[in-house]
Amino acid sequence: MSRAARLLAAVVALLFAVAPAVAPPTASAQPGSMPFLKVQIDNVTPDIVTTTSNPTVIVTGTISNVGDRPVRDIVVRLERAGAVTSSSQLRTDLAGNVDQYSPVADFITAAPELARGQKVPFRLAYPLRADDRSSMRIDEPGVYPLMVNVNGTPDYGSPARLDDSRFLLPVLGVPPQPGSDSAGEAFDSTVAPDITRPVGLTMFWPLADKPRLAAGAPGGTTPVRLIDDDLATSLAAGGRLDTMLSAVDFATSPDVDPDGTVGRALCLAVDPDLLVTVNAMTNGYVVNDAADAGPGTPTHPGAGQQAAIDWLNRLKTLSRRLCVAPTTYAQADLDALNRVADPGLSAIATGGAAGIVDQILGVASTRGLTLVGDGPLTAPALQLLSGQAPTVAVAAANLVGPQEGEYGVAETADTAPVRYTANVVAAPFDPAVGAALAGVGPTPETPSYVDPSLDIAVKQDSPAARLQSALGSLLWHGLRPDVAPRTQILMPPLMWNLTPPDAQAILSAVATAIRARLAVPRPLPVVIAEAQTTARESAPPDGPLGSPRGRFDDGVVTGIAAATNRLWGLTAALTTDERTGLTGNQYTAPLREDLLRALSLSVPPDARNGLAQQRLTTVRKTVEDLFDAVTIVNPGGSYTLATERSPLPLALRNDLPVPIRVRLDIDAPPGMTVTDMGEIVLPPGFLPLKVPIEVHFTQRVAVDVALRTADGLPLGEPVRLSVHSNAYGKVLFIITLTGGVVLALLVGRRLWHRFRGQPDRADLEADPTRPDPVDVALAYDDETGARRPAKSRAPTAPGGDDG
Repeated sequence: MSRAARLLAAVVALLFAVAPAVAPPTASAQPGSMPFLKVQIDNVTPDIVTTTSNPTVIVTGTISNVGDRPVRDIVVRLERAGAVTSSSQLRTDLAGNVDQYSPVADFITAAPELARGQKVPFRLAYPLRADDRSSMRIDEPGVYPLMVNVNGTPDYGSPARLDDSRFLLPVLGVPPQPGSDSAGEAFDSTVAPDITRPVGLTMFWPLADKPRLAAGAPGGTTPVRLIDDDLATSLAAGGRLDTMLSAVDFATSPDVDPDGTVGRALCLAVDPDLLVTVNAMTNGYVVNDAADAGPGTPTHPGAGQQAAIDWLNRLKTLSRRLCVAPTTYAQADLDALNRVADPGLSAIATGGAAGIVDQILGVASTRGLTLVGDGPLTAPALQLLSGQAPTVAVAAANLVGPQEGEYGVAETADTAPVRYTANVVAAPFDPAVGAALAGVGPTPETPSYVDPSLDIAVKQDSPAARLQSALGSLLWHGLRPDVAPRTQILMPPLMWNLTPPDAQAILSAVATAIRARLAVPRPLPVVIAEAQTTARESAPPDGPLGSPRGRFDDGVVTGIAAATNRLWGLTAALTTDERTGLTGNQYTAPLREDLLRALSLSVPPDARNGLAQQRLTTVRKTVEDLFDAVTIVNPGGSYTLATERSPLPLALRNDLPVPIRVRLDIDAPPGMTVTDMGEIVLPPGFLPLKVPIEVHFTQRVAVDVALRTADGLPLGEPVRLSVHSNAYGKVLFIITLTGGVVLALLVGRRLWHRFRGQPDRADLEADPTRPDPVDVALAYDDETGARRPAKSRAPTAPGGDDG
């Protein structure tokens, strides 16, 4: 081979080696592994098919190129599956396998090519039934899964199914077959639903929000402080809570619901924590400037005072004509609350919720009910409720989808009442229906009570598709007279976020089911009474339920238990301030409520533990500050005791706004006896004290003084006092007494000799040159003060007379 030929061969080999590295990847044959197209359902007309609706179903939407290359030959078609026969199919038919779907008609071309980022609309319209092949072939009422299937050919790939969008179509009745010539023929061709066994319908309409009150603010703190001002937006016109209230107010108004049938089926599920927050906002409030870091966080005035006043007044008016049921306080997780194991905190979350609702709304809310909320009814939750008053727990039934190797196995949730303990009866709702309702709106979520086998990626579906699935799920039980029991509880998520059209569509579906006689209103008091009397006995559920990602960590639970215990201990020592009427329980109640807010199920599962730990840290710091607010004033010097019984002066300081019952704990050294002053009621401010003591030594000693609550919890920091004692005890007494006796004897002896005119021996032993004091006194004249002439004086012999 020539040199040129060898060079050419080397170049060709190099090109073949490099080509695979630079060639673009091929398209996947399955959608989702590498997204190229995305289909969105924009509208389904009619959303609920009845005997009087248009017999043609129209689906419109948009196909978008979301990939990294152009896609050619984009085609779309509508497919449907058989009517849903089990509640688990309400979830499983919307995800996973597509073998149950069959085409309604052939593919139609949506676009010959879509470049990156381009969109194209589509419209699919087919009659429910027709003689030709292009129809949906729906001849009976039911709930039918539909799928929009999109195929295309990406650059460097082969034709494949690149995306699909699924939803449920509720068919309450089949309209006349197209082509009916007369009214009688049209009437004969309609297919009405079976209304011989209507379902007893009860729906909760939630009015709740995630905790907004800033943590760590004790009672009496004004103005009220919020972590953000989102609630002001939610309460104002067009906000989430305004939409929820306005929708149910309109749907149950006398003009829209003259016979009150829809109103009897509805009950407002109100979170007491929301009412406490809104009620506080009506008096003015401030908002944290930054992330909540405790009471010292900078704030600015809130903007929602008037919105809070208006919303609360509207709710008070509505609550006079509708049933009202309280949720657990702040939607606290009963499972985690049971692990905290504090009966007082549990009682506040459950039994205390109704009283708060009654007080703020001025109505008598429904008693004997517990709304479990987002979480499942686990064995720990049942244990907590068993220690409370008799209650009917509204919670999701246990439902799982087909497991691996169980293709085709479908289950329907058992929603019959169950008595687990003497005090607890469960009134279950279908979790597949509850999850479908949770998927409606701009912020779809999957509740944590849903088993992972029934989880679907709701956030990938369009709002219109999710709404359709919710309507189908809501109406499914009414359309299946063979499914027992013939009762249904609709329990949306308590943090439901609906747009006005969504809320109207949901409430209209409820009204349609009742007026079509597929359902009858079942007021909440009837639900409670029937559950208590008809419940069958059953063992508590065993094993993990729902999604494990919604469970609170043991570290959070342990921290809340410790903080709660210290808070109760402090509360027991506090009394009532006679000036303001503030009680100790009122002062510490917001901190206990903060701990319930830390366990709120209103927070998305993935963020629960982080936010709970943040709130717990703030509350724990505040509790420690309250303990440190009651102290002994450190004098900074030393005390000197004049006698052995001199009192020890102290000063106590209470920076709390309520009195507190305390005890002094004095560590006295040997030789010092301290009188126990017993229980001291320490008012706000300073209190000087004199502690009776008895000292039996003379020296400087250190005395440690601590302050405790009446039950022994330490308050503030201990103080070390330097005490100097001048007391000598019995020795000093004896010495002083002996000296006094000796002094009295000496004075008496001298006086005795003086009165007898005899010189004292002490005088005789004195200095002989010193003049006699008597002679000095006689040497001066008393009147003139002049000195008299000196007279000689004969010395007197010892023992002799003078003269």
